[in-house]
Amino acid sequence: MLKSILPLLVAALSGAAMTFQGTVNSALGKKIGVIEMALVVHGVGLAASIIAVVFFGAMPKFTLAKTHPHYFFIGGLLSVVIIVAVAFTIAKTGAALGISVILIAQLVTAVVLDHFGIFTLERIPIGATRIIGTVLMLIGARLLVK
Repeated sequence: MLKSILPLLVAALSGAAMTFQGTVNSALGKKIGVIEMALVVHGVGLAASIIAVVFFGAMPKFTLAKTHPHYFFIGGLLSVVIIVAVAFTIAKTGAALGISVILIAQLVTAVVLDHFGIFTLERIPIGATRIIGTVLMLIGARLLVK
């Protein structure tokens, strides 16, 4: 049972961490600028990643870039977009509305990625249940802002 619940607990932890991250990044962005905040955050993240690799992992093989599709390596660029966009949004809308819109966009994107089996995902077709779930999320977000 724990094996099936563990990924959901980790997902919940990730969601909470993203909300905290967006909020503290927004606060830092107000003080030093949003683009500058992204540089600081990624610098700290780089240092933390290096420490984690040294103590718990192994250096990645950079030759992988030759043998894997180039889109596998776009995560770093997307990270900058995400961190800047989340901090900007939370600063302008507050955490609840900003995160609601982010979650809905994530859900819609995930449903589409699943439907087409993009980026090595297992193909999970869009069905009525997924559409209803997405609409309920939209209704929930609307109620949150009222």
